[in-house]
Amino acid sequence: MTQKDSGAEPLSNPSEACLRVAAAAIAERGSAFFRVLGPEEELEWLESSLALIWAAASGEDVTDECAEALDELGEESQADQFDSSYPEFFAARSLELVGNAMVTALRPTSERVNASSVILRDMLSILDFRLGGSKAVITRYGDPAPPLGPLESREVKEEQIVLDVQSTAGGFDPESVGHIKEQAVRFATEAIPHIRDCFDIDAT
Repeated sequence: MTQKDSGAEPLSNPSEACLRVAAAAIAERGSAFFRVLGPEEELEWLESSLALIWAAASGEDVTDECAEALDELGEESQADQFDSSYPEFFAARSLELVGNAMVTALRPTSERVNASSVILRDMLSILDFRLGGSKAVITRYGDPAPPLGPLESREVKEEQIVLDVQSTAGGFDPESVGHIKEQAVRFATEAIPHIRDCFDIDAT
């Protein structure tokens, strides 16, 4: 996973299990954007897809189901059709995280998980920026980069939890995967009010 100016400690050789769990957790956290900004009629598909991703992360053989769900989604991101001022941009990026997790469940690679990490951190960085009043911070050459915003900083810590499990426990059992899932669901739940505030969407 990427550790871009984050302070998070990378693993030189993450296992396939680690990659599947990391991708699932990133997709779960990023699902907050789709839950708020995506079409309501597609939320059931989102829930079933996340369930498949976590099943794969837990070691279940759901290869055929993941391949079928991925065919329904398609690997082509729709985010490029919008800029980041549009809610559709974030909804499409959120689905891209789900797609990446599906692909990782089938063919685990660090590159795919790195891509998901960058996508989610970028979305959270934009959210932090807007919620902070959209005030640009100008730094001169050689100056240290400004600190990460609260949501992006928390994402870095969440990613580190997965890395810590592999480095300390050496693997992922049902209990550790369940704990990581609970953390990811909590993150998404707590991010939803911030997304609503950012886009002036009232809770229903």
